[in-house]
Amino acid sequence: MAVCAIGAPMATSSEVFLQLTILLSVAVVSHFASKRFRQPTIIGEIGIGVILGPSVLGYILNGWSPPPPTAQGPFDPTLITIFAGIGAIFLLFLIGIETDVRAIYRRKNIYVALGGVILPWIFGFLTAYIMVAPDPVMATFVGATLVATSTAIAAAILRELGMLGSEVASTIMGAVVVDDLLGLLVLSISVGFAQGRVDVLSLVYLLTVAVAFIVLAMYIGARYFSRLVVWTQGRGDRLGLKHAGFMMAMAVAFSAAFVSEAIGLSAVIGAFLAGAMFSATPLRKDFQEGVEFLGAVFTPVFFISLGLLVNVWEIDFNHLWFAGVLLVVAFLTKLVGCSTVARWTGMSADESLAVGYGMVPRGEVGLIIAVIAQQAGVIGADLFSIIVVVMVLVSVLPAPLLRRTLLRLPTASKPAPVPPGQRPA
Repeated sequence: MAVCAIGAPMATSSEVFLQLTILLSVAVVSHFASKRFRQPTIIGEIGIGVILGPSVLGYILNGWSPPPPTAQGPFDPTLITIFAGIGAIFLLFLIGIETDVRAIYRRKNIYVALGGVILPWIFGFLTAYIMVAPDPVMATFVGATLVATSTAIAAAILRELGMLGSEVASTIMGAVVVDDLLGLLVLSISVGFAQGRVDVLSLVYLLTVAVAFIVLAMYIGARYFSRLVVWTQGRGDRLGLKHAGFMMAMAVAFSAAFVSEAIGLSAVIGAFLAGAMFSATPLRKDFQEGVEFLGAVFTPVFFISLGLLVNVWEIDFNHLWFAGVLLVVAFLTKLVGCSTVARWTGMSADESLAVGYGMVPRGEVGLIIAVIAQQAGVIGADLFSIIVVVMVLVSVLPAPLLRRTLLRLPTASKPAPVPPGQRPA
């Protein structure tokens, strides 16, 4: 989920309405601009976030000078956090409902995830240790921020091209679930180092709980929740309640997101699993249509929020070389680690490259790790800002490369005309 500082009181209702008007209006403008240059709309949304954040608008509003680090900016951070979180949940629920969940449990996906975790962590650690300071705790956290993949960008592009049922999509989505589990392990180890200890029993417990949650969610969801939702919809139809099943499905999605976050996983993993619960039900199409309309309102705020996190004025320009090297390391280690393993498991060269590009974007988990490191005093404000900038750039840069690679695959299709209310990628 997007990570925004929460410190100011919630805006009044009139301020909320005004801010949402601005955010959604500029999101539409960014969509047209992105399509004009044949880029995914998420790039325009993140770019709009940078412009509306402290890097540009905050600089202007502060009298053409860098805003202080504590400045709240023109948008209420609580509002942004809530809307961005809901938007990410809707997007991953939609992806889950269009995904063949049986493909998640393949051995290949585990291998791809391992390749995409080990290389970034090791090389991220070495880069920070050599270029910033010989501090193993700080370097461990910096390496940890490069571990977890964000599904939103790759999933949005795969959906735009009608490739969610492809081998590439099943490999990426399956590997991302495993990736999040490994990210949990890496975060636990990093916190243990910061506290001067690594509790093996705690790591085993956390991983056991996480794996059990995923397995039980899919088993109970497919066996009971899906039947409950279909039954609720049937009862509602007889009483003239058209959306009773959809409301129940959304309740299941939010509860799964809550449990997922409570045990240490990203909330979007729970939302993805909730969508997958209903992928084989006769209500799949109705749910898909309903979530597309909701996502058209909430999901742009998620991508805009990533841009709002960028504050170039907090970066120590003596660390620019480190920022550049860390960006290259973040990009190449995921690309090489995942694509090499995918190629080794028998995928074609273009499929392997697409898997690599799809696993490169980082997001919510990496930002959460960076926030934890800053709050623990392990990294300062300048290093935190560098990590945020790298996270955003490494999420944006692979998008056109992934799209171009996917279009070379025989399973790719031209983007269909977008129906009213549906949000293109």
